[in-house]
Amino acid sequence: MNRQLKHISLLVNDYDEAKTYYIDKLGFELIEDTKLSATKRWVLIKPKGVGNFSLLLAKAGNTHQEKFVGNQTGGRVFLFMNTDSFDRDYELFKTNGIEFVRQPKTESYGKVAVFKDLYGNLWDLIEPVKLIEEPYFTTAIIELKAGVTAKKAITHLKVLAQKTKAEPGNLIFEIQQLTEAKNKFIIWESFVNKAAFNTHLKSQHLQNVLNTQLFDFVKGYEASKI
Repeated sequence: MNRQLKHISLLVNDYDEAKTYYIDKLGFELIEDTKLSATKRWVLIKPKGVGNFSLLLAKAGNTHQEKFVGNQTGGRVFLFMNTDSFDRDYELFKTNGIEFVRQPKTESYGKVAVFKDLYGNLWDLIEPVKLIEEPYFTTAIIELKAGVTAKKAITHLKVLAQKTKAEPGNLIFEIQQLTEAKNKFIIWESFVNKAAFNTHLKSQHLQNVLNTQLFDFVKGYEASKI
């Protein structure tokens, strides 16, 4: 299955006014501007870069819709734009007259500030924290406690593997059972960094497996890819 969000409608007062603002002030590029009827157009714009997500400029068609121009989220931040250089875009936007309502701040996830567009919509400008280039690798050997059947243990290990692979920071998590010693298993794992690995160690699904009292950890190793 493959699903993607492609567009989001942004209510505007006027197609050309909005198109000019986002292109000239924020550096967006025009993807499409097709006339659909005497009053409607299909206008798609997106930030310059490799992303495929775009904004559909949707002109308010009645007085009810006009009430929500600039306030589609009830005053909360509406749109989040990542950048590879916060300082460059922050200075550029200020030069272009963009109003920042929250000044730059460094958070755990990156550098961020909030600005307001011509209609009052709030945007986050974010330069995310870059992941380290070398992931963190570990290997562990676990052994079944006396009297525990491999079949019972494998059921729990499969659940652990499934949930660990779904963790945001996990890259690899594989468990292999030794052929000549079926009571022993080797875990091969890699995370984006050591912090992500430490988060995994505190995860509820790992604690659940440890609390089953089915295994003993024989040895854990830090490793490196060669």
